[in-house]
Amino acid sequence: MSRYRRPALSRITVLAAVVAALVATGCSPDRDRTSPALPHDAPDTSRWTLPLTAYQPTEEERQILLRAEHRLVRACMRRFAIDWRPPADLPVVGPRNSMDWRYGIHDARLAATRGFQPDAAQQRRHDRAMRAEAKAPALSPDQEVVLGGTDLPPEARDAAGKEVRDGTYRGRKVPHGGCFTEARDRLRTTTYGVSPLAADLYSRSFPAATRDPAVRAVFRRWSACMKDKGFTYKTPVQLFDDPRFGRQPHKVTGTETAVALADIGCRARLPVAETWHAAETRLQRRYVREHADRLNTARRALDRSLTEARKVLS
Repeated sequence: MSRYRRPALSRITVLAAVVAALVATGCSPDRDRTSPALPHDAPDTSRWTLPLTAYQPTEEERQILLRAEHRLVRACMRRFAIDWRPPADLPVVGPRNSMDWRYGIHDARLAATRGFQPDAAQQRRHDRAMRAEAKAPALSPDQEVVLGGTDLPPEARDAAGKEVRDGTYRGRKVPHGGCFTEARDRLRTTTYGVSPLAADLYSRSFPAATRDPAVRAVFRRWSACMKDKGFTYKTPVQLFDDPRFGRQPHKVTGTETAVALADIGCRARLPVAETWHAAETRLQRRYVREHADRLNTARRALDRSLTEARKVLS
C-alpha cells in the first residue's frame, strides 16, 4: 500500500481564501450575559452564506468529486500492479467551514482556555492523523511518476528510472500527467470543482468590505469597546494580525485569552459581524452581476463534473 498527496487547488485555494478569512470578527445585538465570568458568545456564523457560494462546490459536492477521483486513480494504478490507497481525510480542526470563523471566533468558553486557537482535543486528533500519514509506506520514485507524471517536480522525475522517464512502467505506457491527470481529465476538473474566478472574488470581497462606511463605523465602536477593556486595536483585522496570536499551534497565554474574551464580549454587544456580512453580501452581489456569464459557465462545468463523478461512484 502506498499513499500520496498531490498538491491541488482545494480547500484550498478552496482554502487560501478561508485562511485569509480568519482575520475577522463577529457580532450580535445587545443581550444579557448568562455567566458572571464569561461574556455571552458572539454570533455563530457557520450557517450564514454569501452570494458567491452558489458558484462553488459544497463540502458534500467536494467529497463526491474527491471520492470519484480516488476511485479512478486507484483503478489506473492497478493497471500497473500498484496497490495505491488515498490518504484519509484529516480530522477537522478549527472552523467547521469557510463561514464559521470568517468574522471571528465566537465561543467564549473555548476562548477562555484557548484564546484564538482551536479546541485542544481537535488539534491533538489532527496531529495524530498527520503523524500516522507520515509513517505510511511511501511510493517508489518510479511509482510516483506513474501517479503524478509530468506534474511532479523535476527532482522527483529525475529520481525515477530511465524506463519511467521515457514514459512506460513495466512495459505499459504511463498516462501523460500520470493517473491523477487521467482521473481529472475524466472528471473534467483539476480543482475539485472550485472556480478560480469565484474563489478570487470570494477572497477579494472580504477585505474590500472593511472599506464600507457602515463597517468602518461599527469598527470604531468595537475599538472603543476594546479600549474600555484595556486593549488598543483600531479594527478586528488589526487584532487578528497580532503576531502574538498566530494561527500556528502555540502555547496559549493569559494575554491571549484575555484579548479573545474582550473581543467576543464586544462583538456580543455590537453588530460587527452582521454589518460586515451585509457589506460583503452587497459586494458579492455586484461581483455576480459583473461576472455573471463566467460564473454561470463555471457553475455548469461544476455540475457536469458532479454528474460524471456520480457515474463513477454508482
